[in-house]
Amino acid sequence: MNQKCKINIFLGKTQKELNKEKNTMYKEINPTDWNFENVGDFIEGVLVRKQDNIGINKSMLYSIETSEGLKNVWGSTILDNRMALVTVGEKIRVTYKGLAEAKAGKNPAKIFKVEVDKLE
Repeated sequence: MNQKCKINIFLGKTQKELNKEKNTMYKEINPTDWNFENVGDFIEGVLVRKQDNIGINKSMLYSIETSEGLKNVWGSTILDNRMALVTVGEKIRVTYKGLAEAKAGKNPAKIFKVEVDKLE
């Protein structure tokens, strides 16, 4: 048995599996943040991850696989309440609806509509 064959057996992979791996196409994962500016801006895709206590503000961070790649969406009180009802793996659309009236001494809340594709 030659050295190459011994290594392949040690790794538990057949030569066919190793050859297939050589032809594997890799895609770089480089998520970007979704930035909304105007009422009606939306993001649509599959929710792939929910993270909590992220960053200095201990915010929620949602990762959505879109047709343009992986996008991160930072949480807010209203968005977090709606996203609590979404399960990882579901296709969703998040639409920015504008700002609520500001309460005394506070910034106005950002309003979002969250929809889940129930046809899948």
